[in-house]
Amino acid sequence: MLELIFSAWWHWFIAAILLMILEVVVPGVFLIWLGLGAALTGLFLLLIPGASLAWQLLALACSISIAVTAGLKWQRTLLRRQPAQLNLGLDGFIGRIAEVSQPFTQGHGRIRLDGSSYPATSSTRELAIGQRVQITAIQADQLQVEPAE
Repeated sequence: MLELIFSAWWHWFIAAILLMILEVVVPGVFLIWLGLGAALTGLFLLLIPGASLAWQLLALACSISIAVTAGLKWQRTLLRRQPAQLNLGLDGFIGRIAEVSQPFTQGHGRIRLDGSSYPATSSTRELAIGQRVQITAIQADQLQVEPAE
């Protein structure tokens, strides 16, 4: 009975599409790799049309293993590229460019960054609204800024 179900390559492609659709409906970042494995098995059966069910299941196991390994490697690469910004507090703002939201008088004012406003100090006594500044340090829970170049 199973040999009749998986006798054609397009059955594997349908299974792959269903698994990938199911990944969208029930997110878990795992069914996509099973779907990719099923698609590779369909490709295997397209290249070797007379493969028995045992060979198809072996191809499925190998292709799922390859797909999961490639997915984990890809995910690790993405995580390495992203700088760790969690739990840094204000220190995560150092080096970023912001905009003055309230004019600086006597070196004190406010800046806008990511839709929020923060108190800031600057060695430059006067900074106008809309001027771009770079955050250089954190001192006493206030951002230290300098005019951006």
